[in-house]
Amino acid sequence: MLEVDSPTRERTRRAILQAGIGTLIEHPSASIADVAQRAGVARSTLHRYYAGRKELVDGINAFVEHEYESALEKAKLDEGTGLEAYTRLCLELLESFDVFAWWFQETPEAGWEDEPDELRIAAAVSRGQADGSIDPSLPAGWLSMTLWSNLYTARFYTQSGAATPRQAREYCLRTLLKCAAP
Repeated sequence: MLEVDSPTRERTRRAILQAGIGTLIEHPSASIADVAQRAGVARSTLHRYYAGRKELVDGINAFVEHEYESALEKAKLDEGTGLEAYTRLCLELLESFDVFAWWFQETPEAGWEDEPDELRIAAAVSRGQADGSIDPSLPAGWLSMTLWSNLYTARFYTQSGAATPRQAREYCLRTLLKCAAP
C-alpha cells in the first residue's frame, strides 16, 4: 500500500513516478537526473522521495500495482452484466494506460491467470458468458490478454502519431467490446 502524504507531496510523488515510467520505458539506462528533469523537479527533490534507482523502480512497481487494484475496484466487477463489468474494466485501464505501460516490458509469468485479480476478471467474464452478454467460446484468459495487448496497441498507436490518445482509447474500447460480444 502506498503511503498518503499531503496533497502537494502526493502530486510530486505521482509526477516523479509517472516521469520514471515514461523515461525508463523509453530509455532503460536513463539516469535519475533524466527522470527528475522529466518530472519537473530538482534531482535533490527526487532523492528526498527515492534514494536511488532501485528505490525508484520499487516505487514505480508499487504505484502501478496500486493503480491496477484501484482500477479493478472502480470497475465494480461484481455489478451488472458481465459485458458491463468488462466494459467498465476496459475504461478504467484505458484511463491510465500510460501507467500500465510499465508492465508492457515484462512477459507474463506462468500461472498469471490464477492470480486473485485475474480470478476476479474471470468471474466477471464467466458471468457475462452465463448471462449471454459475452461470447461463451472465448476463455476469460484470452479476453484478459486481449485487453492488455489492445492497451499496448493503443499506447503505441498514440506514440506513433497515428491517433490522439482519445481516438486510440475509442478504437481500443470498440475493438475489445466487439471481441467480447457474442
